[in-house]
Amino acid sequence: MAKKESNSMKYSDLVAQIRNKQYAPVYLLQGEEPFFIDRITKMFEEEILEPEERDFNQVVLYGKDTTADMVLANAKQFPFGSPYRVVILKEAKELKKIELLDSYAENPSPQTILVVCHKYGKLKAAQTKAYAKHGVVFDSVGIKDWNLAAWIQDLAEQTFNFRLSPQSAAVLSEHIGNDLSRIFTEFQKLQVVLPAGSEITSAVIEQYIGISKEYNIFELQDALGSRNLSKVYNIMLNFTLHLKENPNIRTISMLYSYYQKMIRYHLAPDKSNDALRTIFGNLPPSIIARNVGIANNHTLPQLTRIISILREYDVKSKGVDANNDEGELLKEMIYKITHV
Repeated sequence: MAKKESNSMKYSDLVAQIRNKQYAPVYLLQGEEPFFIDRITKMFEEEILEPEERDFNQVVLYGKDTTADMVLANAKQFPFGSPYRVVILKEAKELKKIELLDSYAENPSPQTILVVCHKYGKLKAAQTKAYAKHGVVFDSVGIKDWNLAAWIQDLAEQTFNFRLSPQSAAVLSEHIGNDLSRIFTEFQKLQVVLPAGSEITSAVIEQYIGISKEYNIFELQDALGSRNLSKVYNIMLNFTLHLKENPNIRTISMLYSYYQKMIRYHLAPDKSNDALRTIFGNLPPSIIARNVGIANNHTLPQLTRIISILREYDVKSKGVDANNDEGELLKEMIYKITHV
């Protein structure tokens, strides 16, 4: 494989290369987001060799249980009855003297595919350069919050062949957050019970994922933003009855993000469509327009006061200077927010 101009390959490009059987002799998968590293590693485990070839030609090692010499010994062996030998090093961050692999990366065996999985961190620049010389470096970066709903919608449609509205994608992103592995797992569960091409409606989300279509953080945000007090208090009371599913810590975190976006909108000198997508998320224009309207119905002092209230109850929900139980703290906080 020809040497690349960039030191890091895009996830979609790497997936396409593997599926097109365009292999490099060494791969360094590194970075803070484990989801993409796990998905690529699974491809190497399942899509390179035929099942009958794996016993003799596929080895999975773990950094905390092996040595650099053992990794090198396995990488230098010749394949048996197969065009490739696949050596996968998981938990590479735990491998002592991992730098001993650098010289092999600079002069790898063409009959071996060595995959080094270095989650939650990166190798030094000089080491990364060694892998990039004849192989592929992939830096695994998480999905930004503003683009999470769009990523979830794309995952549902492109990977699982489901239909998912932007509103439902937004509910999932708000409720689950940036846990990409859990989002993927939830869609895998839906594959078991729903035929291909099904629409993931709010009823489906409530039944199979456990997010109420009426009583969820997304609906609470919307009710607070539009000052629909009756709806606010109904959702709040439901939350107090289901605190295990809606803990104060998460509710406060989500509301903080919601109001923080409004402050960013007020302070932003650029209010172009691109800037609004960065502030509110990569959402449909109708939802962004609604968020802009809600932001304009709040003054900057009001938003600042709400943020102060959320910070106060974040501390109290963690047990500092608080005598009331979690449900009562939620009621107090919501009352104060609705009376700013």
